[in-house]
Amino acid sequence: MSELFNKLVKFYKKIGWPMEQVPNNTILSVWYRGDTAQWDFIASSDESNKIITMFARVPEVCPPEKFSTMSEFLEKANFGMTHGAWVMDRRDGEIRYRVGVDVSKIEINDDFLEGITLYTNLTMNYYLQAIFAIIKEGVSAQQAFKIVFPEN
Repeated sequence: MSELFNKLVKFYKKIGWPMEQVPNNTILSVWYRGDTAQWDFIASSDESNKIITMFARVPEVCPPEKFSTMSEFLEKANFGMTHGAWVMDRRDGEIRYRVGVDVSKIEINDDFLEGITLYTNLTMNYYLQAIFAIIKEGVSAQQAFKIVFPEN
């Protein structure tokens, strides 16, 4: 495997996360439990481009009739983000929070990996209730945004 991938494997073993490798890929996966739900957390490496990507996958898909509302909500959320982005696949309704980092000039150490791992999962945890409100309750994008940011 690759140097970057080996650093990911070593880090997750060190912190005791039972990450599973996707066969024949430099991709690791684990179920992560937040405050209200459990989701799939993925960490991967692209050695040739020197990129580490992490994402958390919303545990439910968005139904097609709610794509417009969800897109509006995710666009509004993304506008305020400094790094990372919410993405939705309109083919199947899968939603992810994704963080990708060019690490070609960065020292990859445990603090760095812990930071982006926690950031990815804490962001999912923070927004998930609003995403579920759109999917399950049919709230508007504005109503969902108020769940995340009640002061706005």
